[in-house]
Formats: sequence, structure tokens, C-alpha cells
Amino acid sequence: MTVLLLARDLNPSDDRLVRALTEWGVPVFRTDLAAFPQTLSLDVLWVNHPGRESDAVKPRQLDVARRCGLSVPDSQVTNRPDGVRGFARGRGGALVCKTLGGALRAESGRLQMAYTRRLDMAELDDLAGVDTTLHFFQPFVSKSFEARVTVVGDRIFAAAIRAKSDSARVDWARVDWRADYDALDYSIIEPPESVTTGMLAFLRVFGLSFGAFDFAITPSGDWVMFECNRPASTGG
Repeated sequence: MTVLLLARDLNPSDDRLVRALTEWGVPVFRTDLAAFPQTLSLDVLWVNHPGRESDAVKPRQLDVARRCGLSVPDSQVTNRPDGVRGFARGRGGALVCKTLGGALRAESGRLQMAYTRRLDMAELDDLAGVDTTLHFFQPFVSKSFEARVTVVGDRIFAAAIRAKSDSARVDWARVDWRADYDALDYSIIEPPESVTTGMLAFLRVFGLSFGAFDFAITPSGDWVMFECNRPASTGG
């Protein structure tokens, strides 16, 4: 069986996947998502159909997640600095700024990761550049640890992600664990039944078979969903 991988041309995660499959002797056909469906149509069994994935943009994800019974942070999408400050005052604390789309960006001729960034109240005085394009803001969620929950069909695979207290970059890792993988410990965890029910309902709404959900687990034990990551659409 040949594995189909639809992905952007510049995506290190997909590059690693292709290399691994090739090393395992698995045939791979890779093409850019932009080619589908205008110039590329394939009669294959999809894991997640590209049309379904394109519906699951972050703001809509959060609306659907809330309707499916999952806890999500308040969110604001804006390019107005005054609106950001008002949003922060209304929540009484720090915000985080996230990307609306992919986390990779081209800068100085190199691909770099755009990590989630914490903005304390003092930093809100200078929001230069916010007015150039839309930005995605949420209140900073205090957490004991985070969890990545991968759902395949109706099977659940959950891992707790904890930042080591002795890491030099622990503060970075506690805001966005992707910032320092060496600062992390992992363990198997079982989500609450209500969270599992909500995730399965979420995938049904979008017509997806696969999703990798990111949660923060607060000191009181609440599971707060940040987003559902979808892989590059695959078929075979």
C-alpha cells in the first residue's frame, strides 16, 4: 500500500515522516495541499479529508468544542491594540498570543517556529505591529501540566506533559512546551469521561477520523482545550 501525504512543501514535521516511512520501506506519494482539489483528485480512503480539515480553523474549533461540552478559554481575534488591552483588563491578567494558522514562519531566509508567547500587563503598553494583521489572543491559563490526546477513530491515546523544574528554560516550556523538548517529562494519562465524550463529538461535527488535542490541566483539575491539531491529510 502506498501512503499519500498532502502537505505544504516547507514542513519539517512532514519531512521527518517521509524519511521514517522511506526507511521502513513504505511507499510514499507526497504533494502540496494547494494542488487539491483544483489540479489533483484522488479516489482513495482518507484518514482526514482535506475539505473537512480546512473547516477546522482555530476560532471555529473553539466554538464547536464549547458546544460539545469541552472547556475552552475566552478568545479574541483582532488587529486593534486598544481592543487587546480592553480584553486583558476584562480578564484581569496576562494574555497569550498565538498563531491563527501554522506555527512555521519564514524569517531571514530560514524557517522558524512561532511559539505561543505570554504577554504580561506591562507589555500591553507597546503592541506595535498588532495593527498590521489579525492576531489571536487568549487569557493565560495557569496549569499544573498539559496533555496531548490523540484520537484515532474511537481510540484514545493520552500523554501528560510536564516541564522539569530544573530546566534552564522551564518558563518557556510552561508557556509552550514545544519551546524546549529537553525540559519535558511524559507519562500516560487517562482523560475524564466527559473530556473523551466531548472530543469524540467534536470530531464527528467536523467529519474527522483523527485529531491530536492539546489541553491544559489546571491546579483544580479542570481540562481546558486549546486546539485540535490535524495531520497533513493522508490517504492510502
